[in-house]
Amino acid sequence: MRLSRRAMLAMTAATALAGRVQAQEPTQDVPPADRELRVPVRGGEIYVRINGDLNAHKAPLLLVHGGPGGACWQLFPALPLAADRAIIVYDQLDSGRSDAPNDPANWTVERYASEIEAVRAALGIEQFHLLGHSWGGILATRYAADHQDRLRSLILQGTPLSSRQWEESVSNLLDRMPDDQADVIREAERTGVMSEAYGQAVTAFFRAHINRTRSPAYAPAYMRDVPEGRGDALANAAVGMSVTRMTGFLDGFNDEPLLDGIATPTLLLNGELDVITPETTRALLPRLRAGTFVELAGAGHMAQFDRPDDWRETIDRFIAGADPA
Repeated sequence: MRLSRRAMLAMTAATALAGRVQAQEPTQDVPPADRELRVPVRGGEIYVRINGDLNAHKAPLLLVHGGPGGACWQLFPALPLAADRAIIVYDQLDSGRSDAPNDPANWTVERYASEIEAVRAALGIEQFHLLGHSWGGILATRYAADHQDRLRSLILQGTPLSSRQWEESVSNLLDRMPDDQADVIREAERTGVMSEAYGQAVTAFFRAHINRTRSPAYAPAYMRDVPEGRGDALANAAVGMSVTRMTGFLDGFNDEPLLDGIATPTLLLNGELDVITPETTRALLPRLRAGTFVELAGAGHMAQFDRPDDWRETIDRFIAGADPA
């Protein structure tokens, strides 16, 4: 049995349920935006939406979704924070409602990180808070390394900043799996034979560390008009089809040294059961000049769905502390 690309997206350092969502429950309307626009970037145009007032006293929060190949609905749990400050989310190129040229020439970390500056410039924002989830945290780190003057704070949620960090996290979690499931996964990846037992073991791994909570009912509504398979080729090019290691263009990448030069107040945010383990994330803390680590109990990779109230409270408290008095 060969797992689908859709399932593999859920497994990578990215997002649970990236792309198409199984509609096993009635859908609900997508939360309305206060403003929507399309922003030109290298390779096409991307979809951007804002909730709240960009001219509010408090600096806006811009959130970058995971994947690669995810979509901004994964960060809609942040929308209640728009009562105090603007909340900005967007779909990356070849993802969600953005253009999808499906051109491998666009598939670089540097180009995807440049979308953040394109959104900032299009909205005329001078200072903002930046949150990157998983793959989005890789992009946020690249942005922070080059544009610290623009940032009030940086939040990296469940972010693997090196292929080593991903492989170490997954290996440690596989060692904790019951009933020899880890052996099934490792042997299948060694031989290339994807059996039914392999599929069952990977599903158990997803449920423990990524897809702990059913996606919200607005997710399939958001993706209803998006073609099936949107983002799949990008995801495969970035991380490949392996559970235990990155085999695409992120194979061997290491952005951990970038943290050494980031003086912006930075929160490393992890779910207790995240596929990027709290241990591997906490180990990055000494690299930061103004770093904080928070672990959300009982949450996995999609902490915003597992513990939404605690997730919002943690983010709100951190960015409020980084705002001017």
